[in-house]
Amino acid sequence: MTAKRSISVPDDVSEWLDGQPNVSAAITAAVRAQMAGGRVDEVMRRAGIEVTEAGKARWRDRLEPMPADVLDAGRRLLDDAA
Repeated sequence: MTAKRSISVPDDVSEWLDGQPNVSAAITAAVRAQMAGGRVDEVMRRAGIEVTEAGKARWRDRLEPMPADVLDAGRRLLDDAA
């Protein structure tokens, strides 16, 4: 089942979406990634690990940018899990 939504986005996001071959798929992938991140945070909280924005920023600074093929593989895993 699908549902139609109308959203407003900033100009930079709109420009990026205009370049996507399937806007619905691009938005769905982004929202699912956000949902998966929230699930990870919840699991960590339940394990007694408090996730903070400052802590996330520290880890982001430590990590090298991921290669595109690794990101694509991660997205496929998230799609399969959904």
